[in-house]
Amino acid sequence: MYSRNIISSSVPTWVQRERGSPNSSSREMVNSTRAQRGSLSNGSSEKELGIAAWTQRNSPSSSTRELGWRMEGFAAQLETAFDTHAEEHIGQLYRPSSLEEKGPILSHFKRESDLTTNTTPPPPPPPPPRPPRSNDDVFDFGQGCRADDEEQDNHHNSNNNNNANNSNFDTDEFQIYRDGSLILVPAPTNDPRDPINLPMVRKVVAIFFLSFFGALAASAEIILGAVLPVFALEYSGLFPDPGRSLRDLINAGGFPQGENPLKLLDHLGSGPSVFAIYMLASAPLLIIGLSNLFLVPMAISCGRRPVLLATSLIAIAGAVWAGASKSFESHLAARCVQAIGAGTVESLIPFIIQDMVHVHQRNTWISAAFAAQGVIIIGIGFSTPTIITELSWHYVYFITAAAAGLFLIGIFFSLPETRWERTRAEMAGIPRDDSHIKYKPRSYKDDINPFPVDINWKAGVTAFLDTMRTFFYPQVFFVTMLNSVVISVTFAAGLTATPVLISKPYSWPFERIGFSLTAVLIGAIVVALVQGPLGDNLANFMAKRTGRRTPENQLINLVLPITLALIGSLLFGLAGQHPETYGWPVFLASFAFIAYGFLGTSSTSSVYVLECYPHLAGPALVSIASFRFIFAFLLTFDASNWVINLGYFNAFMIYVALISFFVLFLPIVFIYGASWRKRWGQRYA
Repeated sequence: MYSRNIISSSVPTWVQRERGSPNSSSREMVNSTRAQRGSLSNGSSEKELGIAAWTQRNSPSSSTRELGWRMEGFAAQLETAFDTHAEEHIGQLYRPSSLEEKGPILSHFKRESDLTTNTTPPPPPPPPPRPPRSNDDVFDFGQGCRADDEEQDNHHNSNNNNNANNSNFDTDEFQIYRDGSLILVPAPTNDPRDPINLPMVRKVVAIFFLSFFGALAASAEIILGAVLPVFALEYSGLFPDPGRSLRDLINAGGFPQGENPLKLLDHLGSGPSVFAIYMLASAPLLIIGLSNLFLVPMAISCGRRPVLLATSLIAIAGAVWAGASKSFESHLAARCVQAIGAGTVESLIPFIIQDMVHVHQRNTWISAAFAAQGVIIIGIGFSTPTIITELSWHYVYFITAAAAGLFLIGIFFSLPETRWERTRAEMAGIPRDDSHIKYKPRSYKDDINPFPVDINWKAGVTAFLDTMRTFFYPQVFFVTMLNSVVISVTFAAGLTATPVLISKPYSWPFERIGFSLTAVLIGAIVVALVQGPLGDNLANFMAKRTGRRTPENQLINLVLPITLALIGSLLFGLAGQHPETYGWPVFLASFAFIAYGFLGTSSTSSVYVLECYPHLAGPALVSIASFRFIFAFLLTFDASNWVINLGYFNAFMIYVALISFFVLFLPIVFIYGASWRKRWGQRYA
């Protein structure tokens, strides 16, 4: 049993002095009390005044004295506990025989003279096991992860994962190499239903069908650019068979040399203007942007698969309606409906790919997906002029709808639901400890279920609000505006290329107009072979050197596509304005450069944003996919009037100036990107 004087001796001296304990002298108490209360008289000696002043400076404040009194009372309670129940309550853990062995409980009350003894306290007990993971502990990666989940996962993984040397991790600059070994980010689970655990064959087949269906959005815009002169003849009311009439016109020599072909088509007969005709291609851009703001967040609420299937059916219905339309107004409305579905599918492609592959593979997969669309564009583009002249332009839509139906069947049977809930720790490459969990096997019945996950409307609303907020993040804003300009110059070139090719001196036969899309195919192939692997190899090389995957390394991969987009825009304007000086090979080469710039910028910038804000991947991708098409519409809908009033060169110099303006911000984003991520990503996470 411990005596009272042992406990009392452990209380600091100033506490005993203030309380008047037996260990303090009465003289010290008087001096301290008089100094505290200012009770020294004017006749006090200098020595007494000095002692009073020193005591006033060095004595604790009233709040500190109160804390000391509580400590003394707590010490007395501990004495009673040791007297009566020491063996029962405390002795089983700590069996002290002297004050120095009382461990972490009583060492807090030692005197300063007692601290000279070099003792090592026993190690703390191990932390309690973490409770089973609930629905609140996991989050949809597409929506993002809660910030308060980070602390829990830091504690859990730092104690249960040998790979986690430090529980503080940064999801913006995560480790991808450690000791020369690749770390899988995001960390896969042992669950067979995890989309990242899908067999490679399943991934390739699923992305194959998804990319080909998504190509319908791009092909509709680019292919329409090749046949817009046909629509000008169709709605003028002067030509009963516009396809054959245009073919006969071209075979007779085409439009006169030196004349702007768009001016000749403007207000032909009683039909709509060229500006209105070109709205068939530019208006869907606006619809794509607006619909993405609402439909892509639904993929976070309801899952990727149901939204993908529903919007695919909308795209097919719009194509059938366009083929059956009899008036310009009906045709325009059908094109907008088709854009709602096809544009959403196009925007979901990088969204779904990031669910299925690791970070170090995303450049390759996303670039390959965008490049694969060139195959569909070429396949339909080559045959479109022949279909128009031999059948009708209506059949172009019918054939497109039939091809979309085949791709949709492939999507239904090959692409499972990819919405998966991951924690921030897993997004930093720290796997969960699930070796003891027995998961359900993946079943094909679940894979083809149209509604495989529970609906979470709150997550969709949150994603929509996050989409509006992330647009103003510096990196997201920069990427969105750069994409908008590159997309606009791509569509402007596609819409205005055919009038140049069918005019003198080129005078291409109408049946060969589709071969102009070979430039797009070449650009797509080079993107798949160069941009994707080169981007991944460069980013992985830098990560291997530093041990961390820094998103700003992706900005280096933007240099080549942006440079080619600038060169292509300049050459396109020159060749379109002076076809007698620049041959058609130069004209098509410029189109190939623009196509490479469009595909390369789209894929690389998507990867950059995914790595910048992995916890806000869904809202960031939706923001880019939506606003880039909205701004692209603003820069494209009047492109035909620009060409009519300014000419090809001056019109495309506008795009050159816009691209150059945003390129100036590239080094700024590269230098300050890391600090912006910490400031914006952590403040609003």
